[in-house]
Amino acid sequence: MSVSPKACPCVCAIVGSERLLALDALQGVKDAMGEAYDPSSVVEVDGTRAKLADVLDEVRTMSLMGGRRLVIVDAADAFITANRAAMERYCQDPAVDGTLVLLCKSMPKNTRLYKVIAASGQVFFCESPKGRGVTTWLVSRAKTHHGKRIGGEAAQSLRDHIGDSPSALDAELAKLAMYVGRRGDIGVEDIEALTGRHREETVFAVSDAMSAGDVRGALTHWDQVMATDRAAPARAVAGLAWGVRRLRDAKVDFDGGTSPMVLARKLYSDPATVTRTLQRCSLDQLEGLQADLVEAEVAVKTGLSTVSSTVEKMIIRRTLS
Repeated sequence: MSVSPKACPCVCAIVGSERLLALDALQGVKDAMGEAYDPSSVVEVDGTRAKLADVLDEVRTMSLMGGRRLVIVDAADAFITANRAAMERYCQDPAVDGTLVLLCKSMPKNTRLYKVIAASGQVFFCESPKGRGVTTWLVSRAKTHHGKRIGGEAAQSLRDHIGDSPSALDAELAKLAMYVGRRGDIGVEDIEALTGRHREETVFAVSDAMSAGDVRGALTHWDQVMATDRAAPARAVAGLAWGVRRLRDAKVDFDGGTSPMVLARKLYSDPATVTRTLQRCSLDQLEGLQADLVEAEVAVKTGLSTVSSTVEKMIIRRTLS
């Protein structure tokens, strides 16, 4: 996704739905402009509203400060669809004193526009890493963007908590970098202390709202669980199930006389919250919730339902029962 250090092309397409990677590619375009890059000569346009004449006028306008004009059409899919023939003509003979960047989610390689841009400019496909590539990306990202080292085990732990969305992982890396301060390494214990605590707090919030009969609150907190990895919602169910299982084990210990302070340390919470939640929840309720989550996972995997609808129905039923 890096931009060639040669002269910056006059037209670029940055393709992909992962915002973080698209912005990285855009920064590469700016870097390739070198001394010609001038922030005051950058124009950003909303592709859902942009008019072709306005966009082309902007890219053809000379910069008053002598820098290279950079016009960025964000969410450019609709703009391309509405002006495809005209864009094909422009990209064949683009303005030489400016750079037009199209940020779009899709640009099939068999289209004429792709072929024209690839011939006269550059096309960058921002594909999210997959499988082991996510861990490799995490290690590299921590070093290059956050100045920290993270080993394979810690990177996998972070994936277990957050999922594989680059944007979500990078946001968590930023928090972890601040958390460890001057230390150069991010370890598993740091992830458990910071990221693990957040997931525990969210699971607590869902369970607490359900115990209090607060349907709206429980659904709001569930949506926060889903937001951690919308690209893999089944993982969100697994995360909630993991938290409920830990809550169920804590309930057994609590009823057996274990100190709330001891349990609070295990659950990354505070004694008052642990006490309130465990007093409201019965063991039967937590075990029933575990069973429901197993059923939800099965229903999703077999295609009988979606994660969202299954868990939302479960929350409503359990909260109102």
